[in-house]
Amino acid sequence: MRNAIKIDKDLVVTIDNSGCIGEKEQDVVKVPNELAAYYSARVSILEQWCAGAHPTHLFLANFTNQEAWQDYEKGFRKVFAELGEKMPPLNGSTESNFESLQSGLSLTVIGKVVFEVNEENCDWFIVGKPLVGEEVVNQPEDVAKLEELLLLIKMKVIKHVWPVGSKGIKAECKEIFKNNEIQCNLPLEKSGGPSTCVIVAVDREQLDQFQDSITAPIEKLKIC
Repeated sequence: MRNAIKIDKDLVVTIDNSGCIGEKEQDVVKVPNELAAYYSARVSILEQWCAGAHPTHLFLANFTNQEAWQDYEKGFRKVFAELGEKMPPLNGSTESNFESLQSGLSLTVIGKVVFEVNEENCDWFIVGKPLVGEEVVNQPEDVAKLEELLLLIKMKVIKHVWPVGSKGIKAECKEIFKNNEIQCNLPLEKSGGPSTCVIVAVDREQLDQFQDSITAPIEKLKIC
């Protein structure tokens, strides 16, 4: 279930943080606040799917400034618009007593279990490429698309989703496959940034449907 926390049989909590990424002078990665929020929402949603859940409520901790809240909300709304859904209720808090030198946000997502996670009779693939920093902005064609993944999850073509984080593909595969070795044509230890690539378990009987529906790069993951 990766980093998701299951409160009970129905409720799942996921969190993603973004620091030093935004519009402030001392930010390490200079991007619009809306884009920083978009990718934080993306990671939190993928974590929900990994646990078989889907978002119902959003909570934002905004450390940037009051003006950034509106941009962050726009970024969240953009993700759900791509999924063809209305954004869940958004609540939270802004640090307004002190002005930070760099941007920062934390997004907590509450979700409800709606999907069955099942790896039986599946082959494993990586959708997208591991990207970090400016690569995320400059290579959008190499980023796994959430709307395509969600459609295939609903169709039960994709049986399990596992986002790749900052520790890279190899570290994530160790969590999934334990002591088994893996082979893949992608860099295994490179950071996946804001989960630009995703490990998926695909029903072997629906591989053609999977490959025809995904527009991002696809790599087969061999388990040894």
